[in-house]
Amino acid sequence: MVNVTKIYLDMDGVICDFHSRYREMFKYEAGGEGYENKRDKKEFSKNWKEFVLTSQFENLDWYPGGIELLEFIKTVNVHVEILSSSGGIQNHTEVRDQKISWLRKNGIFFPVNIVPGRRVKKYFALHSHVLIDDTKDVIDDFNEAGGIGILHKDVTETINRLKELL
Repeated sequence: MVNVTKIYLDMDGVICDFHSRYREMFKYEAGGEGYENKRDKKEFSKNWKEFVLTSQFENLDWYPGGIELLEFIKTVNVHVEILSSSGGIQNHTEVRDQKISWLRKNGIFFPVNIVPGRRVKKYFALHSHVLIDDTKDVIDDFNEAGGIGILHKDVTETINRLKELL
């Protein structure tokens, strides 16, 4: 059994709902089906700028189960930090500030790490660190780097996995 010393908690798709807001504004899923062609990447880039400039990260809804997960995590005797991506260096400062604002508005005061791309998350991995994230390649990278990744798809499954580890 590993002695877990830190839990990193992603934001988008874990505690706040980026995808619903993006879909509502632009009528399709960010990174979803059909995203791989260049036209969609160009469209996503344009939409991303509008999403950021209108401060959408500051006003996202809670992700289903996000409050429940957060309430459980607050009961464990392990250091917790936020580990979320700004989506890249171009709008890093704006997205970081909006995400921190969302956290504070929602009463979340864990230390915050907003990194300029999801690939950076693996550098936070240690054998005693857990990352809860909704993106498979991020979890795979975190595991390969020596951490313990939990692919978040369902709050009950995530909480049960945490209970196993703790």
